[in-house]
Amino acid sequence: MVNQVQQEEYSQYRWVIMALMFASFVLTFLSRFAWPPLIPVVVPVLNMNMSQAGAYMTAFYIGYVITQVPAGMLADRFGVRTILGVSLVLEGISTWAMGSITSFDIGFTLRVVTGLGAGAIMSCCARALMEWFPAKERGTAFGLLLAAPSGGLLLANYVVPALNNAFNWQGAFQGIGIATAILGVLIYFLVKTSDEPKGEKSFFGGFKVFFTNRNIVLVAIAGFCLMWMELGLATWANAYVKKLGFSVKEAGMVLIWYSLGGLIAPVVSGWISDKIGNRKNILIAAYAISVPLTVYFGSQTTLQMLNIIGFVYGFCSYLANPHLSLMVSEYAGKEWAATANGIANFIFQIASMIGPLVLGGVIDMSGSFNTVWYMMAAGPIVGILVLLPLRPPAVE
Repeated sequence: MVNQVQQEEYSQYRWVIMALMFASFVLTFLSRFAWPPLIPVVVPVLNMNMSQAGAYMTAFYIGYVITQVPAGMLADRFGVRTILGVSLVLEGISTWAMGSITSFDIGFTLRVVTGLGAGAIMSCCARALMEWFPAKERGTAFGLLLAAPSGGLLLANYVVPALNNAFNWQGAFQGIGIATAILGVLIYFLVKTSDEPKGEKSFFGGFKVFFTNRNIVLVAIAGFCLMWMELGLATWANAYVKKLGFSVKEAGMVLIWYSLGGLIAPVVSGWISDKIGNRKNILIAAYAISVPLTVYFGSQTTLQMLNIIGFVYGFCSYLANPHLSLMVSEYAGKEWAATANGIANFIFQIASMIGPLVLGGVIDMSGSFNTVWYMMAAGPIVGILVLLPLRPPAVE
């Protein structure tokens, strides 16, 4: 009887865990994407060029990729509570400090530190969901979690311009930083650890699991291809719309519509995959439709069409997101889910680290955005070829 009561409490508390993981991801992406809406405001103040502006996103991903793997290893060994809480506090403090920068170099360093804090989030969240949710609900759970990046991007393009108008760009960074640090403290006190095993046999066992499983490696490469496209859009769409003659607020609205599509899609996609399976086919379909939408979005010059196509583009491209992390988790199993996701996300985010800088350099050299849309669309084309040999994971 006692065990039955404990199991019921465990079952109900999974939604508290879901809410905390979702909030962690939202604020991490808000911190990450607070910079793009402020590029047109801060660049003239600090006498920066567009390559330097893109380098701030690259700086974030330098830190972000460094902590991916060690954070995953630690989460598998010791659980997620301390690692996730400390990471969010670090991320919050560095984001708050961005409100005091007076030079490019200081800002670059702080963005690296912000990335170091954010690097633990995905592996910790994946581990928590694998522990707390049964196999029949994981598509929905990961769909909710992977809606959070779009939620953070949406907030960045809605909240950041509003904070900039109310408190200037310094206040925008400071407000986001405080909220992120507070969540880190709440995570520490509210996240419970289940009785699932924690990878105690070998600290590096997850590496063997990852690199000896061809399917995990293929999913990681496919994720790189998707991030190349999605982060390119998220970094440069504001500047593109602004160059067309629209205001910072109007540019932010385009990204809000894009983010709304991306917010809805993972939940729908995850729920459908729980009902019918076929995660691989959903991934390939999402990649395929994203290719023409990337180029078509970049050909729009009116605000109305940018908003409409932005929403459709966000919805279609983000249909893929929950399945990448979930399939990595299922291929690796509960015991090594955090380590496998840490390594996979490391590979994903190499694209996020180099993409904004490369695309920013192309914009500086060409003086236009025409080429970058085709460069971004190449990512999902390669991703489709990588996904074709995948075999279904064995679900625990």
